[in-house]
Amino acid sequence: VDKGRGLADRIMLSSIGRRVFQKAASNHAVCAQHVTPSIIFRTFSDVPQPGFTSVSISEAQSTTALALKKIGWDDDDANVQAEIMTAAEVCGNNQGLVKMYQPALMAPSPNASKPTVERDTASSAVVNANQSPGMVAAVMAADLAVSKVTDDDSKSKPTIAIVSAYNTSTSSGQLGHYVERMAKRGVIGIALANSPEFVSAAPGGDPVFGTNPLAVGIPRGSNVAPFTFDMATSAIALFGVLTAKSKGEPLPEHVAYRKDGSMTTDASEVMEGGAIATFGGHKGAGLSLVVELLAGALSGGAVLGEVESKKAAKSWGHTMIAINPNMLVDDFERKSASVIDAVRASGDSIRIPGERSAKIAAERMKKGTLPIPEKIWESIVNTAENGLPK
Repeated sequence: VDKGRGLADRIMLSSIGRRVFQKAASNHAVCAQHVTPSIIFRTFSDVPQPGFTSVSISEAQSTTALALKKIGWDDDDANVQAEIMTAAEVCGNNQGLVKMYQPALMAPSPNASKPTVERDTASSAVVNANQSPGMVAAVMAADLAVSKVTDDDSKSKPTIAIVSAYNTSTSSGQLGHYVERMAKRGVIGIALANSPEFVSAAPGGDPVFGTNPLAVGIPRGSNVAPFTFDMATSAIALFGVLTAKSKGEPLPEHVAYRKDGSMTTDASEVMEGGAIATFGGHKGAGLSLVVELLAGALSGGAVLGEVESKKAAKSWGHTMIAINPNMLVDDFERKSASVIDAVRASGDSIRIPGERSAKIAAERMKKGTLPIPEKIWESIVNTAENGLPK
């Protein structure tokens, strides 16, 4: 059982645990691993553990889609969100079905409509989500960025394209999903996202940042899954806190604060006036600020200091960047594969981002089932049957 989940475990230079199936990423489609640089001990055995229930992957996705329709999304938007959340769950990613633990957070705004494209140029564009789901807007922005650097065969096509999205009403979920999607089309994908205030810049400070993730996807050839790296700039993802709360488990040490600024391992205290910490002290806070500027201020999303709260404004921002490596260098895919292989071979306990997720996904796809926390599954089923509580 693979238990490590911290910075040392999940980035590249882990010395924790055993050597992990180092060829998994080259044999299976990689699920981008969302990294929160804290150590969370969690088993990924697919034998249902206490507090979990085993559900078929197809049932998980279809029931989640039905729940999303029941709370107000149309078929297309519900199906996209259910597919992305279930895909994250297949990987063991904490941006999966836990989002349905509080389904009201995923419900549409009264004025929601389909996304539209604004400020469209040869190398940039802005997606106005019009309060549509963050996942729908993020897919649209990622695909549009890729098309700008790949669809035109002429030498005049841009090498780099940037597409932002704003005015989204819900989370975009697993950010690595979008850069992996981009990298599968042969481009380098970079994604950044801001979100409502749950993270404090320093102990005792008010929450100002979101968990503010960033992700990178690197193509490695048509027969090899992309390299993907996806991390939150917070010490733990918001939905990691919600997962701990739903399971009645303590948080890791030193990842969150009480209302008074002291550290806590009680997820309830975090959600009741507390805050999540950034990772890595001032470096994490600085990186979170960079994401806030590039994914919030640059995207047109809710701007900290200009709104009463980003949470109330419901305008999460995303910035997607696509780079066509063939315009800059020959054989980029071969060269990137060489770098990754050399890093993997440099020590017995080194793992590459995404490999552990690929192993989890391969096991779950083979069995066709998922272990889902009972409280989360109960919420999904209840919502699918009854909608939101009156």
